[in-house]
Amino acid sequence: MRQLLLVTLGSLLLGAAVIWLMQQDQGYILISLGTVSVEMSFWLGALIFFASSCFFIWLLLFFRWLLGAGGVRQWWVARRAEKQTSKAAKGLLDYLSGDWCLASRGLRQSVKDPALSRVSLLFAAKAAANNDQLDQAKQLLKHFSLEFPEYKDYADLLLAEALIQISNIDQAQEILAAVKTENKMTLRLLSDVYCMKSDWSALSALIPKIKRQSVLDEKDLKVLQVNCYRGLLVNIDNNLPTEIKGQKLEAIWSEIPRSFRQIPDILAAYSDGLAATDSSEKALSLLAKALKTNWHQCLVEAYGRLDIKDGTKQLALGEQWLVTYSQDPMLLLALGRICRRMGFLGKAKDYMKSTINLSPSAQAYHELATILELLGDTASSSDIYRQGLRFATRSKVDKI
Repeated sequence: MRQLLLVTLGSLLLGAAVIWLMQQDQGYILISLGTVSVEMSFWLGALIFFASSCFFIWLLLFFRWLLGAGGVRQWWVARRAEKQTSKAAKGLLDYLSGDWCLASRGLRQSVKDPALSRVSLLFAAKAAANNDQLDQAKQLLKHFSLEFPEYKDYADLLLAEALIQISNIDQAQEILAAVKTENKMTLRLLSDVYCMKSDWSALSALIPKIKRQSVLDEKDLKVLQVNCYRGLLVNIDNNLPTEIKGQKLEAIWSEIPRSFRQIPDILAAYSDGLAATDSSEKALSLLAKALKTNWHQCLVEAYGRLDIKDGTKQLALGEQWLVTYSQDPMLLLALGRICRRMGFLGKAKDYMKSTINLSPSAQAYHELATILELLGDTASSSDIYRQGLRFATRSKVDKI
């Protein structure tokens, strides 16, 4: 209240002083421009000058606001950001629809927006890679790494994925080895590389990490494990002495979880390994026991592959199963192979013909042609070979 009173009093005194000065001196201002002259009192001129100055300063401040954060500039920035966002959204929609060319173009145009540049660059590079434009993808990822060095690992992972797509496995593996971030994508790509290179030992060491980070769902993880364990059993160095091979086979088998040992693909691979290390009798016992509880084509085929010196027991057991599975072409093929190895060529020929009648296959045609050749019927053997070749060719065309 006291301050308001003092301000009011000061204003009155200032006004009185100005009036007194105006009364003391009646000076004037003369402005002449050509034939036009303007004359006014000094104090009116001063008042006009003061008012004009205030208006000019206000005008400057207004235009500054208009062109600055509160006016045209803000509108322009918002409009530009909206345009960039629209391009990014359109590019992502094109990406989801599988139009890699449009997606790459649209996403490259949206990288000017700082808020979207990281995502846009990565997806533009991925779209270019999917469109087989690997050089363009590399350039975009290089630009990304320079702009955002803290996210370089993401660019490396996308480049590795693109290289895997074109089967450039060695270069992809080099890039993945240098990636410091061990996330789900890193582990997934490494598992793809190891599978493609058949590096089952490295994949086996990686599987615990894949489990811990839940990289794959339960079904896909099981498929990966089956492929890995089967690969370990099948790819033992054939140049090793038989005894060493047998020891290595048993060491691998002991490392395989018990829940996987009864899976047909793994059991069949183990059986083949036993046969290759002079343990065919053990393989026969193992397969016979497994087929009692789980009749599977993979196991039946492995049973037929077993080459035992005295195949009497093997043939007798197979023919016992024939009572129950008389229409199983794989069992007939297996019995035909066993009979051929034992020298029962007439019986082997009948089994092979029955197999072809039920379910023709390239293997059955080849076996029948071989048996006919052993019987001395070269003309029929050649004809069967031709039939088998036509069947195999037709099957490949149908798959395509």
